[in-house]
Amino acid sequence: MSDLTPQEAQNLSEFLGNITEHTDLEALALVTREGLRLAFSCVSGYNINPDLFSSMSAVVMKSGEDAIQALEYNNLLEVILRGDNAFIILSNAGRFFLMGASREIKDLGKIVSVFRYYAKEISKRYPKLA
Repeated sequence: MSDLTPQEAQNLSEFLGNITEHTDLEALALVTREGLRLAFSCVSGYNINPDLFSSMSAVVMKSGEDAIQALEYNNLLEVILRGDNAFIILSNAGRFFLMGASREIKDLGKIVSVFRYYAKEISKRYPKLA
C-alpha cells in the first residue's frame, strides 16, 4: 500500500474489514488523493475496472473539495452520487478517501453512518499531508 509501513497497511486493512463487516457494500476501496487504488474489493459479478473507478472517484472528490473551498464551507466530509438503482459514497479519510458502492438504496443511511465513523478514525491516524 503506497509508502505505508507494514503496520500502517495492517491497520488500514483492519478498518476496511470492519467496514465490510458492518455493511453490505458491493464494492469498497481505499484510494489516495491522487486516485491511486490502495485496496479494492467487490462482490463477484460487480463488473468495474478498479483503477478507472478509483481515478474517477478522485476527480469527483477533488471537484467537491474545490466547490466546498469556493463556498467557504470548510472541510469536505463526503460526496454521495445516487442514481435510480445504486449509489456511490466517497468519504474524506485524511490522506486517503473511502469509496463504497451498492445497489441497495435502502442501506444508504446505515452505510453513510459507518463511513463517517471509519473515515474519521482513519483521518485521526493518517491526517492529510501538508
